[in-house]
Formats: sequence, C-alpha cells, structure tokens
Amino acid sequence: MFVDHLDYTITLPVFEGPLELLLRLIEREELDITSVALAHVAEQYLAHVRSMEAPDPASLSAFLVVAARLLLLKSRALLPQPPATDDAAPDDDDDALVRQLQDYQRFRRLAALLRLYEGRRMYLRLAPPPAPRAASLDHTVADLIAAIQRRMQLMLPLDPPPVALPAPKIVTVGDMVERIRALLSERSWIAFEEITSLTARRIEIIVAFWAVLEMWKRRAVTVEQTGLFGAIVIRHGPGFVAGWELEVEG
Repeated sequence: MFVDHLDYTITLPVFEGPLELLLRLIEREELDITSVALAHVAEQYLAHVRSMEAPDPASLSAFLVVAARLLLLKSRALLPQPPATDDAAPDDDDDALVRQLQDYQRFRRLAALLRLYEGRRMYLRLAPPPAPRAASLDHTVADLIAAIQRRMQLMLPLDPPPVALPAPKIVTVGDMVERIRALLSERSWIAFEEITSLTARRIEIIVAFWAVLEMWKRRAVTVEQTGLFGAIVIRHGPGFVAGWELEVEG
C-alpha cells in the first residue's frame, strides 16, 4: 500500500498511533472526523520532518495522500451535501481505487518537482500579474494539486544555486494562513507564487499548499486558474473576513 512509506505516529486528544490507522478508523466510521484537529496533524508532521536529516520524498508523498484524504472526509462531514438522485449509484470499489491511485500519482509528480526546488532560489515578483480572466477549477483536491503541479513546471529557476546560508525558521500552517489572509485583506486576489516568492524550500512550499487547502476547505478562499498552465489565483471566498484566523480545534 502506498502509505507503507509513512512510518509515523501522531498524538491527539482523541487518538494516538500511526497516521494510517487514524485514516482507517475514520473511513470505517469508528472515529468521528469532526473530533480530529487536522491542523494538529499537520503541525506534528512538519515538526517530525524538521527533525529528519534528509526528508524522504516517498514519506512526504504518502503524507500528502493521507492528508488530502482526511481533508476530503472532513469537508464532507462539515459541509452540506447535495441531495442524492434516484438514479445515483454508490461508487464502485474498483473505480474508487483507480481514482485514489491517480491522485497518488499526482502527488508523486508534485513531490518530484518539489525536490528540484530544494536549495534553489525563486525570483521575486515585483508586481502582481495583470488581473486574469479566471476559469474556476472544479472544486476538488485533485484538481487543485494538478493545477499547482502544472504551474510549478513553468517556475523552474534559471539561476545557479546560491551560496549555502543558515536555514531560516520554517513557518507553520497558521503563519502561512496569516500571510495569505493579510495579502487578501489588502486586495481581492493574489497569485499562488506570491505566497512562496521569498523561498524555494520544499517544506515551506508544502506548508503554503496545506494552508491554501485549509482555507479553501473552510470556504475562506476560492482557487481559480487562467487556462491549463496559467497563474493560480486565490480570491476571497464566501467565508473570508478581514480578521479571519486559523482556529486549531481541540
């Protein structure tokens, strides 16, 4: 199974054990997803990654797969679902497995791109791109991942790696959410590249990606893209307010 690479234990008020077991209990409805603070899960894993001498790309990919699945399950539990139609049939197990494997492949490709960024610089955009004619993405985690992956393929730095400097403090998910919120408090939209323009470190790009997912899940932002390889645009969502902050659940 692809999460075999995820040899990691988390500690929460309602659960302590391997992350894979947490996902399995939630999928079996033996544990209420609404009682699980996903922000705590992310922060604990990032602390675990920072303690590693050389983070394993396979482990990072496996965590992103499990995290996306947990976000999807929690979104379904918290958001109202459309009424079922009479001709709607339950997902076939084989089809569900195919979709899950396809999502995993997207994560693997994204992890490969993130490896290329390690130790490199990204240029600082002096001004935001012109206001695009945005086409809304289908509101799924897989589409958001695919869009960010395509955009990263166009953002490979041309400059040689810089001289090694002391590692900067890695921001948390809450810090990144605050950065996005502050930018959106000044104007109605920002480009995804603006969030990570000051760093090319793989972990901070993952933190930015997680923060966008967290805000999108809470309907604080919407995500749009101008064409297949266009800019990723983040806008005010119906749940956005100027003083919005990430509330870590107990």
